[in-house]
Amino acid sequence: MKPYIEKKYLNEKSLAAYLDTSHHTLKYWRKLGKGPEFIKLPNGRVRYSIDDINTYCKKSIDNGVCQ
Repeated sequence: MKPYIEKKYLNEKSLAAYLDTSHHTLKYWRKLGKGPEFIKLPNGRVRYSIDDINTYCKKSIDNGVCQ
């Protein structure tokens, strides 16, 4: 039996689905310095921390802004 492993990071495709937006929008937000914090891996792929996503969503809701 495999142990349960909780995901701590989402890739771009998973986050786009979660936020109901496109991965192109996420790329644009990164270029503008908007959206959730992200990390870029040595292979060039991008990951988003679940904690950073939750912080971003909470801040957006508190400010009345949905990006």
